[in-house]
Amino acid sequence: MNAADLPSETADGRARRTALEEVPVPLTGDRAVDYLSRGRLLVIGPEADALDTAERLTDSLDVYVLLTDAAGDRIARPDTGRLAARVRRARRLEVAGHLGAFRVDVAEGGRARDLAAHFGFTDDGGFDLVLDLDDPPALMREKRPPGYYAGVVPGERARALDELPGLVGEFEKPRYFRYNESVCVHGTRGRSGCTRCLDVCAASAIRSAGERIDIDPYLCQGCGSCATVCPTGAVTYAVPPPERLLDALCALLRRYREAGGQRPTVLFHDREAGMEAVRAWADAMPESTLPVAVEDIGALGLDTWLASLAYGAARVLLVAPPDLPPSERAATLEQMRHADAILGALGAPAGRVAVIDAQGDGLSALAGVPAPPVSEAATFGGLGGKREVMHRAIAHLQAQADAADTVVALDAGAPFGAIAVDPDACTLCMACVSVCPPQAVLGGQEQPRLLFREDRCVQCGLCESSCPEDAIRLVPRMDLAARRNPVERLLHEEEMHHCPGCGKAFATRKIIVRMEQRLAGHWMFRDEEARRRLYLCEDCRVRAVLSDEGALDPYRH
Repeated sequence: MNAADLPSETADGRARRTALEEVPVPLTGDRAVDYLSRGRLLVIGPEADALDTAERLTDSLDVYVLLTDAAGDRIARPDTGRLAARVRRARRLEVAGHLGAFRVDVAEGGRARDLAAHFGFTDDGGFDLVLDLDDPPALMREKRPPGYYAGVVPGERARALDELPGLVGEFEKPRYFRYNESVCVHGTRGRSGCTRCLDVCAASAIRSAGERIDIDPYLCQGCGSCATVCPTGAVTYAVPPPERLLDALCALLRRYREAGGQRPTVLFHDREAGMEAVRAWADAMPESTLPVAVEDIGALGLDTWLASLAYGAARVLLVAPPDLPPSERAATLEQMRHADAILGALGAPAGRVAVIDAQGDGLSALAGVPAPPVSEAATFGGLGGKREVMHRAIAHLQAQADAADTVVALDAGAPFGAIAVDPDACTLCMACVSVCPPQAVLGGQEQPRLLFREDRCVQCGLCESSCPEDAIRLVPRMDLAARRNPVERLLHEEEMHHCPGCGKAFATRKIIVRMEQRLAGHWMFRDEEARRRLYLCEDCRVRAVLSDEGALDPYRH
């Protein structure tokens, strides 16, 4: 939105004009994703509908047809008139891919067959475009791949017939994300941990790849929910990169204050429906409102919201477009509940961060601006990653809050929290220590102790899933005292067991007791001598096994 479109008369209005003119927020990313479409279209559906629709597109595209009203699992070549050579009847199994590279598998003799190969394509590509008229369509995602249209969805068939002829040639879109595997907590040592990004991706562009994730840049549609829910910042939004957005926000709010503005509301909106709404509201919009265009509001999360408030914003509002996917809205609202709980503990009333709809009575939500939660604005930059930004923002808000160091419960999925350890079940095997990527769970080195740094915990669940005793559970929360003064806290400790042969401490007593209980009744440990070996260290156990009728006594040194 152009600042010149926002008439201003008051000091707040002049301050807004100055801020918006002087500090544009960057909207570009670092890299692009390229598509190449030759115009090879596959129309999928029942015979009458598919053939009629295909005929309407033959003048502008290279059209093929898959008739899915097949009775068996054989590929047939029906006589259908002008398109006969380009028509097959078969049972559809799977559709996968994106603009310029769709693969469609059909059933043939109990096996999956690549339909493109059956048509005799000699190049490496499959189909460039797909118009799916089946009900239900093959891909039920909230955000479908570029080049795929589900023609049974109301209004989408008309849009497909209008847009498909133009989808021939080379196309480019931003590479919306950046992935830093080194801070990802999806998995480690064969254990599964955080799956938040996989759970919320509206485009099904993310898959597990063992201890890391893979994001398909060709399927990614830039909704940004993966970055919003990522607890570590392993996935970040790149249009613009978060550090550039935060630096621009800090400068925007600083210039607004310097020009005499008070109680600013940062209003994030996209460049389509959100932009239209902001333009429609412009004349009646409070002059303390600072509109900020972003690629997608779903990409904004706790780091951006809390930093904006620390920079001096009175509140942060997001304009939701009417086509916002339900999963994206749910992810945003979940993170807002975490923000409300944290800000509430700091004495800020609820509603500092909220979603308003582009359609409907969104304008009324802009009235009644509260005072900012800080009297002195923060000046920290956006470098350092998501966790560092959140820590700096919360520390600044906490330093100026008139609130006690309380512990506030957060909903499951929050990026902050503790773990609870059952002392009766825990044997101090240290499996949790070995799998904790942020080193929130620590061992006591030479002492049989389990220690914890709450400020490092991201609630990934790796410690919980790795515990052989089921002794750990996650506790999502915000402990303001632990955040103000991070220390290693003792979770559990045990007495060590010493080898009766050499005196070496090699395990906790509880581990030895559990081992004896689990091996009770096993045929290898029925005699007393075998049971005695359970109490020996590894070296002494070997000596005991090799001893010849007591000639070598491991208990004598």
